[in-house]
Amino acid sequence: MHTITHVTDRITLVMLNVAIWSGRKKLRAEDLKLGTEVPPEELVSLGSKRVCDPEPLKIFHRIKKGAERTCLQVGTRFLGGFAVPHAHAESIAESLAVLKMEFDTETRSFLAGYDRALEEWISNLPAWEEPIRRAIEPAEVVGTRLRFGYQIVRIAPAEQPGTLEEEVQGLGDGIFAEVEQMARELEGSFEGKEKLHRRALGTFRRIREKLACLSFVDRRIHPVVDTLDDWIARLPDGPIDGPIFNEGMGLALLLSDAERMARHGAGQWAVQQGGVPNESDMASDATPNEVTPLPLVHAGTELSAPRAVQSAMDFEAEMDALFGDMPIEAETGSEARLNQPDNPPEPAFARPVEETIADVEGFFF
Repeated sequence: MHTITHVTDRITLVMLNVAIWSGRKKLRAEDLKLGTEVPPEELVSLGSKRVCDPEPLKIFHRIKKGAERTCLQVGTRFLGGFAVPHAHAESIAESLAVLKMEFDTETRSFLAGYDRALEEWISNLPAWEEPIRRAIEPAEVVGTRLRFGYQIVRIAPAEQPGTLEEEVQGLGDGIFAEVEQMARELEGSFEGKEKLHRRALGTFRRIREKLACLSFVDRRIHPVVDTLDDWIARLPDGPIDGPIFNEGMGLALLLSDAERMARHGAGQWAVQQGGVPNESDMASDATPNEVTPLPLVHAGTELSAPRAVQSAMDFEAEMDALFGDMPIEAETGSEARLNQPDNPPEPAFARPVEETIADVEGFFF
């Protein structure tokens, strides 16, 4: 129970309840004029048909994604919602209130032009007018299927919490997986480049802030924050190139693989405790240390955290051996990645953990 309350006493649960009308109805055999030779529904599904232009509905999906990103900046997915630190609950509630106002405004605008938009949609598809009109729903019905709701609640385990402890213990792995997704924005920032564009530092800082805010959840998080702080503190005011650039590439590798982060955090935590990493250190059920989210330190500040690379010259040679033959990709901004599929392809610079550990002995994974 101590493990559960250590986390639940410090988090607020944000529940999003966003409903968006699909603009689709079930496709029927008579719509396609297939005749009597139609396979049974147990065998074949004919799919769906659009009954209105999908373009006006995209704004609702963008607002929903924005709400999720707001919660994930300093929180993590938990119990169907988002667990956020108590200190950030109020600001998140304020942001969600603004998004709700935008959603409601867009809903009124959509419904006001609904009938006109339907007629335009039908006029563009005259051959399918009959099946479209059969599926049309009145605006008042569509309005009930557009809703933006959110709830901010505190949780406490009951005497018999069921599988809540398992959910809590899995939070650390979930946080690492979310950071892995955030690190995809760094794809293309290093391969084939000689210096790092400072725009990429925003991604490193957002990751650092998320991990620092949630460091009380899992003891393996704190060492990853230390590694980020050490590198960021030593960034020059000028171009980010040479050994410090190569360290950044190593950090991108670390952050782009959830398992690698977990192993790094567990190993560094064990070292900090004066022991040797073992399999039990990979577990996240021990009471973690907390990192206080602080403003990022400026370049040149001395930190006691371990250096990410023991020898810059050796590291640079090892990086050349690892990545010299990899394809070069153009750098992309974060906005291009907001609507990725749920399971996007692995970034080009993410190598298997076993191969990286074997090839880069002494590095910080």
